[in-house]
Amino acid sequence: MSPSPADADDFGRLARPGPLARARLALWTLPERLLPPARDRGAWGERWAARLLRACGCAILERNARPTRRGEIDLVARRRGVILFVEVKTRLDETYGRPLDAVDARKRAHLRKAAIHWLAQHDLREAPHRFDAVEVVGTPGHPPTLRWVQRLRMPTR
Repeated sequence: MSPSPADADDFGRLARPGPLARARLALWTLPERLLPPARDRGAWGERWAARLLRACGCAILERNARPTRRGEIDLVARRRGVILFVEVKTRLDETYGRPLDAVDARKRAHLRKAAIHWLAQHDLREAPHRFDAVEVVGTPGHPPTLRWVQRLRMPTR
């Protein structure tokens, strides 16, 4: 028994949205299309973090340093003779917590190992250093909220 024409949609016929439905879908997806991809947001946040550090008297030594295969250091800076290894976390808002909440023990361990390798590669093993983080909350096109968290607690191993 074949389906009647009135029941055709229930049997897999492709239903095409009308012009009003297409317009609504376009409006609902508009905010998502206006946001840059996460990679671009991260680079935008790193630029703002570098501006903050420079405004506070830091010299930026390197960006996106990759001294090991697994570890990346977002910013390496120097302030008053101390080398700063800075992790930058960018979020659109704080709906799901602060950006720093994403820097778990595993991420801190990778950052620590990367910093040790970076110091060795630049013959600065004995140089004083510390680990900081910068939280960037906002969207491109508007000034973000910036928080500089100094002296992160790092795992000992």
